[in-house]
Amino acid sequence: MGSHSAPRRARPARTSEEARFRLKRSLTPQRSGTQLVITVLFVVLGFTLTAAISGTANDAILANARQSDLVSLLDDLAQREARLEAENARLENARETLLGGDEYSALNEAKRRADALGVLAGSEVIVDSGIVITITGNLSATTLLDAIQELRDAGAQAIQISDRGLAVRLVASSWFADSSSGVTVSGTALQVPIKISVIGDPAVLGPAVEIPGGLIDTVGSGGGKVTVVESENVEISAIVPLPNS
Repeated sequence: MGSHSAPRRARPARTSEEARFRLKRSLTPQRSGTQLVITVLFVVLGFTLTAAISGTANDAILANARQSDLVSLLDDLAQREARLEAENARLENARETLLGGDEYSALNEAKRRADALGVLAGSEVIVDSGIVITITGNLSATTLLDAIQELRDAGAQAIQISDRGLAVRLVASSWFADSSSGVTVSGTALQVPIKISVIGDPAVLGPAVEIPGGLIDTVGSGGGKVTVVESENVEISAIVPLPNS
């Protein structure tokens, strides 16, 4: 028979400080290497499950989509790719003009770029072809933001959002928030019905708000209505004051 040694008894604490230290150590959970490994495994497993669920949900949406919807999505992606390639080619030509062209061409290109920057900064009134979107019913800031992103992806050059009395020019720093009677755009509260004036190619901008799950579907599911009208003379009159130098 093997011998069993009696458990060692801890010596009594000599001071009150030592007693408090022992009590605190006994109440503090001890982390072993195994516990750390298990924790890491659980974190990795949770991340993997989340990614799998998200991917499955996206696959299910595509699997349940109608053939016409899938064709529209593919056409939209093809148009975006074509616009990006055209923009890349234009920038390459502008670069060659500035580097190797004559002075007149360089000045024209510089003026064109200055005008484009003025439009992007919202410091100039612009009238050109595009679309006018009117939204009635419920509208959330998230829905509006998604619509603006789709329009920008579709090549929108300038965007203005207005109601019956106020208009706000959208620039890179614009922001959106919900309000009791509509939405707030960069601190300006707008009431529905809301009008979105967009400068760009109407043939491309229109389908951008008609894609499955886009602006028309989202507003319609909440009982609202969206109308889109093409125009050769869309006016964006709201401007953003330039900062004082």
